[in-house]
Amino acid sequence: GMSGALARGLIDNGWSVGAIVVVRIGIAALVLLPFGLVALRGRWDALRRNVGLITFYGLLAVAGAQFCYFSAVQHMQVGPALLIEYTAPAAVVVWMWFRHGQRPGAMTLVGAGLAALGLVLVLDLLSGADLSTAGVLWSLGAMVGCAAYYIINGDDSTGLPPIVLAAGGLLVGALAVALL
Repeated sequence: GMSGALARGLIDNGWSVGAIVVVRIGIAALVLLPFGLVALRGRWDALRRNVGLITFYGLLAVAGAQFCYFSAVQHMQVGPALLIEYTAPAAVVVWMWFRHGQRPGAMTLVGAGLAALGLVLVLDLLSGADLSTAGVLWSLGAMVGCAAYYIINGDDSTGLPPIVLAAGGLLVGALAVALL
C-alpha cells in the first residue's frame, strides 16, 4: 500500500522506474519461488502447458502494470495515478461483456458508473484541473495490466496452482524488466 509513496521518494532521489520495478518484483519472485515449486509437486507438464500464459501474465499483469504505474507516479501524484489504475474492475466488466457476452447486472453497471463519477470528482476534472497527459496515459496502461491480472487469475481451468502462476509471473516480469 505504500509502494507509490516510497517509489515517489526513490524517483526524486534519482532511481529509475525500471530499477524500482526490478527490485520490487525480484524480491517478490525470490520469496514466492520456493512455495511455487512445492505447490507444483513435480507436475512439470502443467508448467510446460502454461508457459505462454505465465509469460503473458509476467509481461502484462506483473511487469507491465507495475512499470506503467511507477512511470505514472513519475509524472503525477500517487493518488490520481492509483485511482486511474484501480478502474481496472470496470475494464474487466467491459471485457467480459464484449469478449465473452457476460452482460453485467444493473447493480454492477450502477457501481461502475459511480466509480467513474467518483474518479471524475477526485481528479477534479470538472474544474479544469491540470493533469499530466503522460501520467494519465501511463496510469491507463497500468489499468490494462491490472485488468489482465484479474482476468488471468480468474481462470481456474489451466490446472496450474495459483501460487505457481504468481511465482512464474513474478520471475518472468523481473527478468523482462531487468533485461530492458
